[in-house]
Amino acid sequence: MISRRAFTATAVSVALLGIPGIARADAAEPGAVIQSLYDTLLDTMKNGETLGFDGRYKKLEPALHQALDIATMCKIAIGPAWTSMPTDKKNALLVSFDKYLVSTYAARFKKFVGQKFEVGETKPAPGDRMLVDTRLIKSDGEPVELNYLMRKNDAGWQVIDIYLAGAISQMTQMRSDFSEPLHTGGVDALIQQLDQKSKELQAEA
Repeated sequence: MISRRAFTATAVSVALLGIPGIARADAAEPGAVIQSLYDTLLDTMKNGETLGFDGRYKKLEPALHQALDIATMCKIAIGPAWTSMPTDKKNALLVSFDKYLVSTYAARFKKFVGQKFEVGETKPAPGDRMLVDTRLIKSDGEPVELNYLMRKNDAGWQVIDIYLAGAISQMTQMRSDFSEPLHTGGVDALIQQLDQKSKELQAEA
């Protein structure tokens, strides 16, 4: 039986080669995509302790793959260095990046204490993109602004960047974090760092 890691690597290879995917017949509008993701996050949090980390990971993985363009997010986070990477290194990096993203959500959204998600306006952005304004209302009532930059592809509208407080790009933050291992040890060092972070997130959750 093919492992999940091997299957993911194969899927990533298809994406990198530019083979057209099958568009979803029920492709949702940007706001609906984020609302669906938030519904899954909320349900996961409400059952977080029962599910445990592995259960949350399995529940969130398909929802995140539907909402996020993980391949594009990885390219943005890596920056210009992506262009010169061999295809096999890109594939391996995408697998580790994907696991790190899902692990982050599985670790972060583990308990419900009255949080709420609110999906607001969808506004046009440069390059035929859309920006979805949302808010996470914390248990103490403090709102956290989260804006999703989305682009339409064969899979429908998917997120390519997330902005905290309306200005702080998650992909820019990641590029800063990734620059040191890439500079000092190359792709293998970054893959090792991402895999280690994924293990730490699982252990802490």
